[in-house]
Amino acid sequence: MFRKIIISSFLVLLIVACQTKQESNPINRYSYPDILDMKGSISLPQQEGPASFSDLGTWHSFSLGRNNDNQTIGGFVGPYLMRQQKSYWLSPSIIGLQIKDVKSNSWLDLSLAKNVSNIFYPGLLTQTFELNDLKVQLNLFSINERSTMITADITNLGAERQLQFAWAGKVFENDKQTIAKIDKGIILNITDAEEAQLLFSGDDITVKDSTYTYAEEPMLLKEEAKTSLSATFAYTFNKDESEQFTAINREQLSNSVKAFADNEARWNGYIAKLSKGSSKALLDVKKYDKLAVKSLITLIHNWRSAAGDIFHQGIVPSYSATYFQGLWAWDSWKHAVAIAPFEGDLAKDQIRAMYDYQNEEGMIADCFFRDLSIEGVNWRNTKAPLSGWCIYEVYQQTQDLEFLKEMYPKLTKYHDWWYLNRDHDQNGLCEYGSTDGTRIAAAWESGMDNAVRFDHAKIIENNKGAYSLDQESVDLNAYLYSEKLYIQKIANVLGDADMSDKIGEEEQRLKKQIQDVMYCSEDGFYYDVEMTTYKKLRIQGPEGWAPLYNEVASAEQAIEIVKVISDQNKFDTPMPFPTLSAAHEKFNPQKGYWRGPVWLDQAYFAVKGMQNYGFDTEAKRMAQKLVESAEGLAYTQEPIRENYHPMTKEGLNAKHFSWSAAHILMMF
Repeated sequence: MFRKIIISSFLVLLIVACQTKQESNPINRYSYPDILDMKGSISLPQQEGPASFSDLGTWHSFSLGRNNDNQTIGGFVGPYLMRQQKSYWLSPSIIGLQIKDVKSNSWLDLSLAKNVSNIFYPGLLTQTFELNDLKVQLNLFSINERSTMITADITNLGAERQLQFAWAGKVFENDKQTIAKIDKGIILNITDAEEAQLLFSGDDITVKDSTYTYAEEPMLLKEEAKTSLSATFAYTFNKDESEQFTAINREQLSNSVKAFADNEARWNGYIAKLSKGSSKALLDVKKYDKLAVKSLITLIHNWRSAAGDIFHQGIVPSYSATYFQGLWAWDSWKHAVAIAPFEGDLAKDQIRAMYDYQNEEGMIADCFFRDLSIEGVNWRNTKAPLSGWCIYEVYQQTQDLEFLKEMYPKLTKYHDWWYLNRDHDQNGLCEYGSTDGTRIAAAWESGMDNAVRFDHAKIIENNKGAYSLDQESVDLNAYLYSEKLYIQKIANVLGDADMSDKIGEEEQRLKKQIQDVMYCSEDGFYYDVEMTTYKKLRIQGPEGWAPLYNEVASAEQAIEIVKVISDQNKFDTPMPFPTLSAAHEKFNPQKGYWRGPVWLDQAYFAVKGMQNYGFDTEAKRMAQKLVESAEGLAYTQEPIRENYHPMTKEGLNAKHFSWSAAHILMMF
């Protein structure tokens, strides 16, 4: 009996000790080293480089060298300048540490360093190494929307000695790029307007051709003593910005410790919030914590600040694809919802950025870019109406009533635009269309650019500058039904009783229309219909489960839809939810884009739709299968992809894709 008491007491003490240890070692960014592989080297400006790090909306990024690459010791790789179709690497390594032994008047050969370690933590690149009884740690992190700070902490593990520290680097030679010395810094002219700038603590700077060196004053470093030096890099787009961030960054240089502490607190806050999960989660954040962190990192790395013709900050689809360096409507609504719990101001501005390109009629442009002289605004089409959902969800996270008041009239104007310009026969069911009368732009408007359901569609004119496809799309009308619900919720918050009553009647009328016209009881699925005959276009794709996600389907219909999407011959493929039934003759997952690959937004709509109708077990099973099956998604350093092959499960198309990351985050 006594022995049992002793054992029980020991177990209690052990549990308490473990709990105490866990509490004293909370989860933070250092719990997630190298979630993405940021390591590589650059030898050419246009080289396809390694994954790279940016934060706070900078339009430049950096990478790490590999641990066995002696040429990158003392510095970081890059920067990469994000300039739409003209993006390039400015330098193989624009800033690197140099160390001089004053007594011997010789610079240490950093390639002989030992214990070299390059690690990417969320929000931070680090390099550590040891050489000649010196321990060095380099840090690189963002400090504002245009700038990055680089710090070096050096500890003397040997005898007292006199040392001199320096920063040095080079840029790729380019006739249009020139390096010039400025007060305590250097400036590189990228174009007549764009500049890159390095700032230091002193003025001992030598510039020669495409290289520079900045040297600190020699100093006596005692045994076990530590010293630090810092520099900032900025990439700006006009002279006013250059002057503005010169002043800001000089202030930051004088307090680099605080700058680092602010960065660490912000990222640890993200991680803490993420680790809490949600009561309605489809995925267990404790099991898939690395995937959750990878998803958040992907969104943050694609964050771009207001610049040029982008008037508010937002998240681009993918920094690694030069053609994705802009803002798209459909993507933006998804990005804003996902990032709102972590960066509420960014989420609100992502919405504002799209509404900056709302025309007088109420239409929102499909996409636009920082420099419209390189690539213009696409007014040929808009995108599916998800902004009501987005605005309300962001309000729920931020509780910003003024934001809601600001967006409400713009949202209702956009909603009305659909019925004025995309309802050819004025029957209350809308069609995708275009402003230029082309079928391709009308298909783009759906977001499912080359979906099989549009193969035989024809374009018809509604009024001047407004054309529709000759089919009424089930997903579009399901989204419009949801938008009415969100407008009603917003109207109730703002006390607009008349709008609430009016839109409430429209909701019920539209819901019944969709159920009556677009559901096929023969095979238990929803379809687009021909405009005049209401003949169902029986091509099974993700539009057919849009009524689940948007809660349009009846309970009885939902049962049948879940049967279809759980069919292993159709949608429950090795990686589930292809964008075309695997049983269809045009199923082409390798090169089909919207004719077979799995897109994670549509997969999310499926599992969330199942959950909406009480199929919780099935939804969680499919959500887990989704992330477990996708090649490299859950447990490796591979980037999140634009889409995936439903049979081989390999990643396809763009890397570091934001809306994929956004919808993974929504499942937590």
